[in-house]
Amino acid sequence: MKKLKDGNYDVLFADPIYPGYDLTAEILGIPLVLSLRFSLAHYWERMCGQLPAPPSFVPAAMSKLTDKMDFSERLWNVLFYALQDVMLGKADIWLLRTYWDFDFPRPLLPNFKFVGGIHCKPAKPLPKVGL
Repeated sequence: MKKLKDGNYDVLFADPIYPGYDLTAEILGIPLVLSLRFSLAHYWERMCGQLPAPPSFVPAAMSKLTDKMDFSERLWNVLFYALQDVMLGKADIWLLRTYWDFDFPRPLLPNFKFVGGIHCKPAKPLPKVGL
């Protein structure tokens, strides 16, 4: 931690699959930026990013359901969401490594940005955002 503190970093860029990113950013007192494709049942997006994803009409990622669900599928979707609710965290910005048109319609907050294809072409500078 001393080496990290001495580095005077401006931001912590992390993949939420690895633990400890939120605590490290908090200890260093710097903003946290997470980059992910999706989490099961949109868990991290919902719990850590406060992204609204009502299980009554937003199918959970990896559930094999569509946005056209009958009652029993909606019930299964609610249970699938509940099974994934086991972790917590915090991020200032979420970079979603996909495009909005690949997912089912759902509400998004301003701190969620789609960056699909980030690994396929040269990177562009991130926009200036007041953090």
